[in-house]
Amino acid sequence: MKRVIFFSVIDILIVALICTATIFISRTQDTLRLNVYFGESHADTRNIAQLFYSPDGEKFSTNSVLTEVFADDVVTFGISGIDFNSYKLRLDPFNLKTDFTVSRLEVAFGEHIVFTVQGKELESYVEKTKGLKKKFKDEGIVCSSKKDNPRIYLSKSFSEKINHYNFLLGKVSYIVLIIIFGAVGCIQIIMLREKSSAKEEQSKKSRIKKRYIIPLIIAEILLALGTVLTYVVSFFEKNFGSTPIGQLLYHLHTPLDGTDISSYTGTIVKGVIILVTVILAVIILFIIFKRKGLHPGFTPLLYMISVVLIFASVHRFFVHYGVMEYYKYTHESTTLYEDRYVDGRDVSVTFPEKKRNLIYIFLESIETSFADAECGGGAAANYIPELSEIALENNCFSDGTRLNGAYHVMGATYTMGALAAQTAGVPINENLVDGDTLNGNWDSENNYLPGVWTIGDILNEEGYNQEFLIGSKGTFAGRSSYFRGHGDYRIEDYDSVREKGRLAEDYKVWWGFEDKKLFEFAKEDLMKFSAMESPFNLTLLTVDTHATGGYKCELCEDTYPDQYSNCIACTSRQVAEFIDWIKQQDFYENTTIVLCGDHLTPDSMYAEREGLNGYDRRTYTAIINPAPGVSYTGEGRQYTTLDLYPTTLAAMGVEIEGDRLGLGVNLYSDTPTLVEEYGNEYLNIELMKNSKLYKNKLLYK
Repeated sequence: MKRVIFFSVIDILIVALICTATIFISRTQDTLRLNVYFGESHADTRNIAQLFYSPDGEKFSTNSVLTEVFADDVVTFGISGIDFNSYKLRLDPFNLKTDFTVSRLEVAFGEHIVFTVQGKELESYVEKTKGLKKKFKDEGIVCSSKKDNPRIYLSKSFSEKINHYNFLLGKVSYIVLIIIFGAVGCIQIIMLREKSSAKEEQSKKSRIKKRYIIPLIIAEILLALGTVLTYVVSFFEKNFGSTPIGQLLYHLHTPLDGTDISSYTGTIVKGVIILVTVILAVIILFIIFKRKGLHPGFTPLLYMISVVLIFASVHRFFVHYGVMEYYKYTHESTTLYEDRYVDGRDVSVTFPEKKRNLIYIFLESIETSFADAECGGGAAANYIPELSEIALENNCFSDGTRLNGAYHVMGATYTMGALAAQTAGVPINENLVDGDTLNGNWDSENNYLPGVWTIGDILNEEGYNQEFLIGSKGTFAGRSSYFRGHGDYRIEDYDSVREKGRLAEDYKVWWGFEDKKLFEFAKEDLMKFSAMESPFNLTLLTVDTHATGGYKCELCEDTYPDQYSNCIACTSRQVAEFIDWIKQQDFYENTTIVLCGDHLTPDSMYAEREGLNGYDRRTYTAIINPAPGVSYTGEGRQYTTLDLYPTTLAAMGVEIEGDRLGLGVNLYSDTPTLVEEYGNEYLNIELMKNSKLYKNKLLYK
C-alpha cells in the first residue's frame, strides 16, 4: 500500500512537471522569429520582404516562403514552422530597386533574444548574393540593388545556429522529461509486480477482473480521448490555423445539413486507424504484462500518459485559438451598436426613377492576396489574373494601381457571417447567436436575425424579384432561412434544382453541384428575370474554392503544382466569362454587378505555403457598372465587408440619408468607415463583445 501511495505521488509530480514544461515550451517555440534590421527607415515606402527556405539551398520554391509587408527599419518573420535541421535560407529584403543596409539579424523566442549577428560578423553567415552589389562594413551589409527582388543567400551555418538554440530550448528539455517519465514508469511496473503461485493466481481471477479490467477500460477510454484530441488539434492547427474560435463554436450549434466531408475522408480514416492501433497495442501489452505479473503498475502508467495527452491537446488548442482572450472579450459589453448602428427603416432610402438590377456574386474564400505583388497581392504568381483586371478596371476603392479589398471582421470570417455582414451590415456575434436565439426552427419565416433590415428587405419593398442561387444545400448554417426571411428570396439550392429537374436526381459532386453548373443556371435565370417588368436581384454563392483543396472540375487546368491554386485560377476564368456574357445582354446597361469574396481562405496550410500570412490579407472586391454619376476617384480606402451593404445600394443609384446602414458606410461618400476611425484590431475586439442592442433588437422582432 505504501508503494502504491508513493508512486501515486511521484506520478502526480511528474505529470505536473511535464504539463508545466508543455506550457513553457509551446509559448516559446510558437513565437520563434527572425528580425531583420535595416540601417535606415523605410516608413514612407511599402515594401515586401520574403524569406525562402530550401533543403538544398538552390531550388527555392514559392511553396516554401514567408512573406511580410513592412514600412520601417525592421521586418519580422515567424519562423517556428521551419525545420532548421534541414533547410537553408534565402532573404529577399525588398521588392523594389533600392539601396539599403542590412545591419543586424536577430533570432528570438517571444521577447527573449537568443542570438544576434551584426556588422561585419554578417559576412561569415552570407554565402552569396544576387541582383545587388554589396560591401561588408561595421554598419552591416551595405547593398546597392539595380534589379527588383535582390537576394541574399544565408549559409547553412546560420540555420544550424538557429537549430542549435531551438533544439536546446525545446527538444532536449522535453526529451529529458520523457526519459524520466519512462524510467519512473518502468520502475513503477517492476516495483508493483504481483508475485503469486499458480493456485493463488487461479483463485484471484474474479478479483483481477474487478481490480484491473475495469480500471484498464477507464484508462483505455482516457487514452483514446487523449489520442483523438491530439490528432484533431494537430489537424485543425495545420488546416484551419487561422480560423477564429468563434467560428468553430458557431458551427457547433447551427445546422450542418449539407456539409461535404468528402475531402476529409482520408483524414477521418487515418484517425480511426491510429485510434484502433493504440487501443489494440494497449490490450496486447496488458496481456503480456499480466502473464508476467507486471500489470498492477501498467494501468497507472496509462493514466499518466492519458492525462499528459489530454492536457497537452487542450493547452495547444487554448493557446492557438486564443480561447482565454475570446472568453474575456465575450464577457464584456460594448456600446458600438448603440453608437453607430443605423437601421434602414429609420433613414431615408431613395431609389432612382428607373430602378437598376443587381447581380451579387459571393466568391467563396477569394482574397486579394491570391494575386501577385505587382497587382498588390501576396502570392508568388497571380492566380486570379482575370479578377485582378476586373477589379482594377472597375471599383475596388484603391488608388487604381493595386488591388484593394475588404477586411473581414470577427463574426464574418465564415460564409453565413459574411452573408449577413455584406447584406445587413452586421456580423454574427457567435456568443449570442445560436439555435435557441433563432427560435430553434430554421424553416420558419424570418427567424434568422429577424430584427435586422437588409438589402433584401429594402429591395423587396421596392418590388424586386429576388433569388439566392447556390450549389449546396441552403439549410446549411441557416442560409435559406436568412434569405427567405429577409426579402422573400426564391431559394435555388442543390435540393431545389433536383426537385425541379434542372439536375439529375442522383447527381452530386463536392457540396452539391459545381460552379460550372451554377453559372449555367444563373444565365438561364437571368434571361427569365430580364423578361419580367420588375427589376431583379440575383445573388450567387460559388463553392469550388472552398477549403480544403477546392473542387477540380473539368474546366480546371494543371497550370500550378497544387489543386487549390488551379481551382482558384479556374474560378477567376469562369467569373470573367460570366461577366463577359452579362455584358453582351440587353439588361446589362441597367444592371450593377458586385463581386466580393465572402471571407479569407481558412486553409492555413495553403496560406502558409504561399507566404500569405505576412501580407495584409483582404477579401476580393469589385463593383461593375454602377449607376450613371456614381464613381470613385479616391486614393484608396480602408473598409470592411460591413461597408458593402450601403455601398451596393449606392452603386445602384440609391440615395442614403447619412450614407450609413447597419455598421457600414457608403464607400462612394467621404464618410469615414469604422475601420478608418477605430482601426481593425479595436473594431474586432468590440464586435466580439456583448451588446444590449444586438441582443434585444437584432435577434428578435
